[in-house]
Amino acid sequence: MTLSPSTKQREAGSPQPARRRLGRRLSSTHVLIAIVVILAFVLNLLVLQDRSATTLVAVANQRLVAGTPIDASSFRLVTVDSSFEGLSDLVTDEELAALEDWVLSRSITEGGLIDHSALVEPGAEAGLRSMSLPVPVEHAAGGALVEGDRVDVISVIDGSAAFVAADLEVVAVSESPSGAIGSIGEYHVVVSVTADDALNLAAALDAGSVEIVRSTGAETIDPGRDHGP
Repeated sequence: MTLSPSTKQREAGSPQPARRRLGRRLSSTHVLIAIVVILAFVLNLLVLQDRSATTLVAVANQRLVAGTPIDASSFRLVTVDSSFEGLSDLVTDEELAALEDWVLSRSITEGGLIDHSALVEPGAEAGLRSMSLPVPVEHAAGGALVEGDRVDVISVIDGSAAFVAADLEVVAVSESPSGAIGSIGEYHVVVSVTADDALNLAAALDAGSVEIVRSTGAETIDPGRDHGP
């Protein structure tokens, strides 16, 4: 049987559409795989960039009082953005090991960030002592003082007033009992002091009347200067 030219052409061309369809299927699959690979690469790159954009810094695990030697259990680590403006002032995870047994120069609230200015080397004199000042409430800002306040202390001897200490941190305050006004000894304020501050305050308490002035946010004064008119 002799095939006509048109039949030969149909038989010869019949596989072509199948090959074209197979080619289209392979092409679509390859494109899809390529897209998935690209997306995975981009996501991985973003994750790596995100990790490099944060830094671990130390915060207080609990309230830490001025004069407390620190150790690893004093802190936990939290992440902050590496672009944070004050990052260079904060204690990072890499620095903690080198700061073992350093001492806090001021109190830190629970969850508070730890900056370098709050730490002093062991043995340094920088607010490492605490001292209680027993005073009537009306001579201690009316009993409105709270932990973390800054105070100045004035001594009044024979009618002459002078600053004996300035910019002290309040680390504890007794509860104001009922009828505390005018009742010496029933109210006290605990402040963080240097050795010199402690001696000056002890002399002032022994010699005459003491006035505690809340100075939080005020300009720091020099207690050795004459601040009169």
